[in-house]
Amino acid sequence: MRAQTLITTLALSAVIVAGGAALAPVMAQSNIAGNTQAPWLSVHEVQLKVEAMGYRDLSELERDHDKYEIKAVDAQGRLVKIDVDPFTGDVLKTKVKRDKAGDTDTHQATWLTLHQAQVKVEASGYSQLVEIERERDGYEMEATDAQGQRVKIDVDPFSGDVINTKVLRSF
Repeated sequence: MRAQTLITTLALSAVIVAGGAALAPVMAQSNIAGNTQAPWLSVHEVQLKVEAMGYRDLSELERDHDKYEIKAVDAQGRLVKIDVDPFTGDVLKTKVKRDKAGDTDTHQATWLTLHQAQVKVEASGYSQLVEIERERDGYEMEATDAQGQRVKIDVDPFSGDVINTKVLRSF
């Protein structure tokens, strides 16, 4: 009886070990697949999605930790700050900053759009834009230059030319 119990225990142990060995690669693959996320949409893709939703005159676009933050004008003419999902481009939250219906600034009306300025900057060799902001006197962007350095650049609002570059510290 003891021998039979011992044999049964050993056989059961062997089945459990063999089953665990067979399931380990499947579980590992499942864990790997569960931990991967889709890549973030690019700044350009987010701009296109937001503009397709009716937002215009984007004045700031920043890649935050878990979302994009954008300042734009909504369909009612209000300046709004929107949080955008980085994977889908869906608007997560909208906050009205002020009503722009009465604002008129003819000087800035002749500027390139945020998108046009971005395209010009990328055509001149900059990539991986994570922030674009419309300032009083032009656009300010954070990007990677042709040498792979993170830089903050000032962009002429009429031509899209880079007028100043500052290398950012890397930690």
